[in-house]
Amino acid sequence: MEVPGPANQNQPYIPPQQQPPPPVIRLAPSDGDGGNTIQLLPGWNQPPAQPQAATTPPLPPPHMNVAPMTAQAAPALPAVFKGCWQGEVVQLDWIRREPGAPKIGFWTPKTYRLCYKRVGDQPFTLTFTEARIEPNEKIINPRGNVVPISTDGRQYASMRSRLYFDEYKTHVDGLSPTFAVDENTNLDCRIAGDDMVVSADVFGTRDGEPWFRAHWRADFRKSEN
Repeated sequence: MEVPGPANQNQPYIPPQQQPPPPVIRLAPSDGDGGNTIQLLPGWNQPPAQPQAATTPPLPPPHMNVAPMTAQAAPALPAVFKGCWQGEVVQLDWIRREPGAPKIGFWTPKTYRLCYKRVGDQPFTLTFTEARIEPNEKIINPRGNVVPISTDGRQYASMRSRLYFDEYKTHVDGLSPTFAVDENTNLDCRIAGDDMVVSADVFGTRDGEPWFRAHWRADFRKSEN
């Protein structure tokens, strides 16, 4: 912004115009999936965009929690979540490529494990969480975790998982032989006897760019270890 030079006192002062706020980028399911849709279900309903002040930065893409949650912010889960739970996601209800994104390859089974236990005299907490991908020659450097988001205090809790890994390209373009995958998964978890019934929505990026959305359901089994 340029500072105006001295003006005659008889001239009215006109304040400089402010730039409009940056647009909020919101992703929408693809209408044309190029044959990458499996058992197509209704897409996600995104909340309407809220007006932003000129000094507010744009929101991140939906379901991308950039700032990690702290242990103090995590809610206490109901007692029915006590113990360890593990489940494997072998197949999807559907998967859909984002508009303009590269083609979707294969789905590699994922394993989720979390333990809700008491350590000493401390309150019950998630003492161990893991989001893991089945070993595969095309995938390297996997790492991930799960954090609780909210609970109804009875049998339900929402959680969020982030799983990162590097996948080898099918055709090397002379640059990096791999691309980075970040899977953000929102899990709706409900206890039903010895099972944790989980329904999940996945938002995946490839090298930081929107890549796909998917949905799956699985039963996590309970164990004491």
